[in-house]
Amino acid sequence: MVDTSPTGTLDTLVRGAGQHLVETRPELERVLLRARDGYARTYVWARSVANRVRYDAPPDPYRMVPIDPSEVRHVAAFSPPKFRRAGRVAGGDWDRTEERFEDLDVYRAYEAHFENGVPWAETEFFDRVVAELEAGAEQWGCTTRAEFEARCRRLDELYETIAEDGYYTQEQLMASNTDDPIKRQNALKTERLKDEIAVHVGRDGELLFEDGRNRLSIVKLLGLDSVPVRVLCRHAEWQAVRDAYVNGDPEAAAYADHPDLAALEFGSEA
Repeated sequence: MVDTSPTGTLDTLVRGAGQHLVETRPELERVLLRARDGYARTYVWARSVANRVRYDAPPDPYRMVPIDPSEVRHVAAFSPPKFRRAGRVAGGDWDRTEERFEDLDVYRAYEAHFENGVPWAETEFFDRVVAELEAGAEQWGCTTRAEFEARCRRLDELYETIAEDGYYTQEQLMASNTDDPIKRQNALKTERLKDEIAVHVGRDGELLFEDGRNRLSIVKLLGLDSVPVRVLCRHAEWQAVRDAYVNGDPEAAAYADHPDLAALEFGSEA
């Protein structure tokens, strides 16, 4: 979903200018990252303040929610940056999506590679990314086929790490001084949060995929029954259920087992 709002356009321009500046002055990268982190956290804080006024069960934009990854079946992706979705409540039909996560070429590649032994280079996902690189695009820091092949080897490491040690959030990895095979650790909060599995919640409580396709593919294939994820955007109708739940509405009690209600207390606002 493309963001054509003035703030979305401004974000795009700022990111483009920042990237150009880093390319010409690499020593400024850390300074720019800190500036962007501060801006993003201020933006999310302002939304959180507004949400506390509007809602009886205001969304916590930074709380990690444990979910069953098999419950994430469809995709409802917005355009970046993700911090603009954190804690957002939005109406409309954005949650009416038929795109299935398991139809994405990246998931099919993981399935073929790890379950059937198909080399990465023989998957549609690999062919697509290499074609994009050859057309001049950059993907995950890769600009050449060789660099992407090296990343695929790191994806093998990520799979083995999760299979052997379990799933850890970026914060847990940093606290334990454990390396992430595909991502450099970052002390900045918004930068770390970019690398978590992120979902939205539709009007009926459906969990919809937004980001983190590598990790979600892996935990689905490994059959893990619970992983922590970020909830970014909630449909306005689902937020009404959350508010009704904390107000003790008997109809909302039917959703008591939903992971997005786990931190809420039924009837706590009564």
